Amino acid sequence: MDAHTIYTIAAHAHSTTGANNTERRRLARRAQLGELVRIAPGYYLDTEAITAHSEPPVIVALARLLALQHKHPHLIVSGPTAAWLRGLPLLHQHPLHVTTVSDQHPRPIPLPEIHWGPLHIPAVTVRPHRPRGGRSPAMNRYDGDIMGATLEDTIIDCALALDREEAFVVACAGLRELARYRRFYRDDSRQREEHNRMRLLHMIAPSGQGTKHVTSARWVLTHADAGCDSAGESRLLYLLAQSGLQGLETQYPVFASNKWYFIDVAIPEHRIGIEFDGRGKYGSDIDSVHRSIEAEERRQRLLEAQGWRIRRFRWEALAHPEEVVAQIRALLEHS
Repeated sequence: MDAHTIYTIAAHAHSTTGANNTERRRLARRAQLGELVRIAPGYYLDTEAITAHSEPPVIVALARLLALQHKHPHLIVSGPTAAWLRGLPLLHQHPLHVTTVSDQHPRPIPLPEIHWGPLHIPAVTVRPHRPRGGRSPAMNRYDGDIMGATLEDTIIDCALALDREEAFVVACAGLRELARYRRFYRDDSRQREEHNRMRLLHMIAPSGQGTKHVTSARWVLTHADAGCDSAGESRLLYLLAQSGLQGLETQYPVFASNKWYFIDVAIPEHRIGIEFDGRGKYGSDIDSVHRSIEAEERRQRLLEAQGWRIRRFRWEALAHPEEVVAQIRALLEHS
């Protein structure tokens, strides 16, 4: 998340905390005139801070987080909301997820409806979570004024709370960041990856969650791969791994024509290469698309000349996982 955006919101925020009656009435009057938007009880934001941004719902979500932490300092951002702030890929929208670091039982916090011009955001009730396993998560600061869980705790919270596929996507991206993965330094990157994987698995052991959630989370952390450099690659690897396919390696290096090429997902024993073609892979204008396609076709010819069999998949194919897996199994049967 852009630190400048958060600083801008904080600079345009107004609170009734510590204000006298005159100041409270003045803020309420400005809200009636449309100069302010009521974000939370006793917390307002200048309208221009919302309307000047290309994504008003993002500004409202950030302002709500700032308002929550202003009024309830014991709350920290966690789970999928922390993943969103960190820029980790999510497959769905989620309600605000916060965890209390106090011993008091957290109460639900209602936030008002926001309706200004064409902008309409419904009222929500934030339900703070208790610390996982009775242990308060470690905290750090997100780009200024928002306190949240560490990357490690965020990965674990998502592994426990989200459906397995989405948790897998988050875990791959988080593990990549923890491992500082660089494909040209594969051995060192993999060592850091395994070190961090063991740390995460150790941290999840005393989670206090139900056995079903812990079992699923451990599967996610065991199979997540730092070599996935996009949500699409992570989803493709998930489909293959959950189907029971073995010997999968991401970013597998192949030297051809005096150059290293990296296969998104490979089964090296059978020389099968599985590539994901994302929406932005080929560029945004006609010339760049043509150049990219020509480069990809040449790359594939070079790999096939070395005995590799390549299958390519787009986003649309991920909606039909059984067909994706069937194609790879067919290649394996003819190895």
